[in-house]
Formats: sequence, structure tokens, C-alpha cells
Amino acid sequence: MASRALFKAAASRGMTVRQNCIRPFSTVNALRQSVPTESNADQVTPESLVPPKTTHLKKLIRQPVAPITPYNLSIARLMAAGLHLGHSTSLWEPATLPFIFGTREGISIINLEHTLVYLRRACNVAREVSLRGGSILFVGTRPGFQDLTIEAARYCDGFHVSSKWIPGTLTNRHQVLGRHAAPDPEDPGRPPKTYKPDLIVILNPLEHKIALSEAQLNNIPIIAITDTDYDPRRVAYPIPANDDSIRGVELIAKVLSTAARDGLIRRKQLLDQREKEKKILRKQHSSSKY
Repeated sequence: MASRALFKAAASRGMTVRQNCIRPFSTVNALRQSVPTESNADQVTPESLVPPKTTHLKKLIRQPVAPITPYNLSIARLMAAGLHLGHSTSLWEPATLPFIFGTREGISIINLEHTLVYLRRACNVAREVSLRGGSILFVGTRPGFQDLTIEAARYCDGFHVSSKWIPGTLTNRHQVLGRHAAPDPEDPGRPPKTYKPDLIVILNPLEHKIALSEAQLNNIPIIAITDTDYDPRRVAYPIPANDDSIRGVELIAKVLSTAARDGLIRRKQLLDQREKEKKILRKQHSSSKY
């Protein structure tokens, strides 16, 4: 009765009410009765969602990421480190044209195929220098390069310059480095000996023109990261890459130090093998006498 009264009141005020909007309670009850109800045994409980202890859960197999070495270098890793990004086209050096893939939004893009080839060549040079007993000097003085320069030098038992290149370090090494060298134990009055590096790795050559000129005067080969704003003809072994990316420079320094360390390990193995051969020859010689 109340629903009919409300309907008549709404119709008298000019409101149109659909007849099908008011559903009788009998149809609702019929729908409720038509839906099958689950039994108490089939009801979902929080305890039923937890798997029993006897079931074996599948474990995710995570493959360990192999460290970057000269043997597993790829263009994808070089691109992930941001080595393909060059400088603005307004700072472009024409000598870097063979290493440039193209331009995008006013920025030169470096062809990483050339970067991979030149980086592998530099790794071979560092390996051979270490194999022959040479010393390697790492130079990196930009903010953010100091720590990775020291780590790369220590990893391959090399030397490093991470604060500032003192003019005359190579051309006037007896005065610049002589005061820091240990005196000769046999003759303390004799000036201490100083040595030149056999290879120099410069991570930011744009700020080390003096170091480059001193190395050229002393005939020391140089491995350097050459960006699109630097002439690669100034160094012996250029690596066309982005010298502003800390991740990219760290990758190159780590790869070069790993190659140098491989040369050291190979040299140690060869020396041990020669010592064993000498001992065998001595034993044979001593046994032939008797």
C-alpha cells in the first residue's frame, strides 16, 4: 500500500516512473532461491587458501650476471652504459666522422661497432704489455673518476694519477718523482731510480694536454677515451665513446684492468713453468754426472 501511494504521489507531480523499476519482493525471493547455495564443506576459508606444508613450491631460478670482461663484451652492454651518446653537433670534431653513426636532436651518436672493435684492440695492447712485464699508468682526474681510476690500477697492480697531473712528471721525473722514491739501499747517497710507464690509460684526455705531450716526447703509447669533441689522431689507441658517462668510463676502465690482470696471470704461469723446467734440467744434469 505504501508503494502504491508513493507511485500515485510521484505521478501527480508530473514525474514519470518506470513500472519495471519497482520489482516485487516475490521475484527477488525467487531469484535468491534459484541461485544454488554452496554447502558448508565447499565454502572457501582463509585456511584453505594456504597450501599444505607437504607441497613443494617452485623456486625461481635466477641466473647470476657474469662480470664484464674483454671476452663477453657486446654492443648491448656498451649502449646500456651510455657510451653511444656524444656531444652537441656544435662541438663536433671533423676527425671523428668515421666513428659517428648519425645525429639526433642536435647530439652526435657514436657507432658502437667501432667502439667495440677499438676497445678490444686496446685490451689486447694492455694484455701484451702486462705479459711482457710492463707497467701501466691510469689517469682520471674528473669528479667521479677518482675512485674507479684507483680501483682499476690496483686490480692490475698498476699505478694511477687521480688528483692532478704535475707538469714534468715524465720529462723531469728525476726531480718531480725522485723525492718520493725510496733511496738505494746499497748506495744511499746515489739519486733514487725512477721509471717510466710502458703504457698510459687516460680516461679524460681533454684536460690532459700536458700529459699527452710528455708521453709523446718519451715515446709512450696512450690509450684514451675520445669523444666527438676530441681529435682521435692525438693518441695511439683511441676508444670512441662517451667520456662524460661515469658508468661507461667505469666499464672501460674495468675491462682494461681485467685484460691487464690476465696478462699478469699468464706471465706468472709462464715464469713458474720455466722454473719447473730449469729444476728438471738441473736434476737430469746432476744425475748424468753420477
